[in-house]
Amino acid sequence: MDTAVEKPKSPAFLEEELPGDRALRLGAARLSRAVAELPLRYAPFFARLAGLWEMPEEQVLSELRRAKDPKAWRSTVLGGLTLFNVQRTSRSDARARLLRFDPGARFPKHAHRGSETILVLEGAYADATGLEVRAGDSQTMPEGSEHELVILGSEPCVTAIAERGIDFTSPWLRWANRLIR
Repeated sequence: MDTAVEKPKSPAFLEEELPGDRALRLGAARLSRAVAELPLRYAPFFARLAGLWEMPEEQVLSELRRAKDPKAWRSTVLGGLTLFNVQRTSRSDARARLLRFDPGARFPKHAHRGSETILVLEGAYADATGLEVRAGDSQTMPEGSEHELVILGSEPCVTAIAERGIDFTSPWLRWANRLIR
């Protein structure tokens, strides 16, 4: 016996375009485009970024506007990773950065010269222990700790970090330590 699912039909008045509907849809589309771009893309994180980078939210906004320019991002010796150096006025010895990892990218094993705090803005990664860190999560690694990570899923992973330096520990990347100091 064949069974078919019948979808209820909408009343005709719900399918009519009412005056102003088009304007509302266009406005919603404009708003969606605006929040998809920097700096508003990371609006839910402004306060947390201000704390992480030790700067006022206005400066966070300014840096995210600067990060909107693709030329402000640098390629690295590691394939699948680009970075944006945040300009800070604080006297902290921590470097503030945005890192963008391609899907599936791996960040090799490294040791931390000082503490490092990561805030994931979009995407996700897993460290060597299997711990998954997703958008909205943060992870702090103490001085001397070692880890490596792999980007999860099919989307890029963007993280904000405050770090005091790393040293690659794998024999084939130790030469790169001189380049990142």
